[in-house]
Amino acid sequence: MRQPNRLFPCGLTRRELVWQMGGGFAGLALAGLLARDGFYSGQLRAEEKTTQPLAAKPPQRTARAKSCIFLMMNGAPSQVDTFDPKPELEKYAGKQLPADKKFINSGGRQMGFLTPAFRKFRPGGESGLMISDYLPRIREHADKLCVLNSCYTDSHAHGSALVAMNTGKPLIGRPSLGSWAVYGLGTQNESLPGYVVILDKRGGPISGQPNWASGFMPATYAGTLFRPTGDPILDLQGPAYLSRIE
Repeated sequence: MRQPNRLFPCGLTRRELVWQMGGGFAGLALAGLLARDGFYSGQLRAEEKTTQPLAAKPPQRTARAKSCIFLMMNGAPSQVDTFDPKPELEKYAGKQLPADKKFINSGGRQMGFLTPAFRKFRPGGESGLMISDYLPRIREHADKLCVLNSCYTDSHAHGSALVAMNTGKPLIGRPSLGSWAVYGLGTQNESLPGYVVILDKRGGPISGQPNWASGFMPATYAGTLFRPTGDPILDLQGPAYLSRIE
């Protein structure tokens, strides 16, 4: 039979050890709250002062935007049918990709045949932005758009290409766009996350969580996932059979 009051080598019973450990964690939390409120400011040298990782940071230039909504439209129309004309597709239509233009991570698999765009591209506005005939009305507002055609990846696989789109690298482990934004700008509140992720009710992007992860940065900068159905965030409230005091 076990002896609950048996002393550990440190001279404490099991219950005393657990109680003191709990008190120690409470002390750590209290120290963090006091530091946030400047309680230790008079005891720290200038180089030792710490700040909240999510505290709002003054930007290098005056910012007009207070927030950013990034629509990651997985499965949207291809860029070669919307804003990015590819003359080489016309040249190699119906043929396989030349050997010197193979994707880096094709894995030795046989590539399919190239298909040209189904619509013609025409310049729009004074900028001459090339826009497909699929989007004639948008072409009328070409001078209001900022289109980046300089981003590319060597991956043809959807999963790694999506990770590259959101983190800059096809390999998992890099901070996402939202993580960098929160790291650089902080947030104006303490009780709400600075970076949230809302998924389509039909499902999220391929590769999942790495698309909004903080990578090698602290988890503080990771996206907070809001579920599209049911409770947006699980376990915010205790079970019904427990009171607030319990």
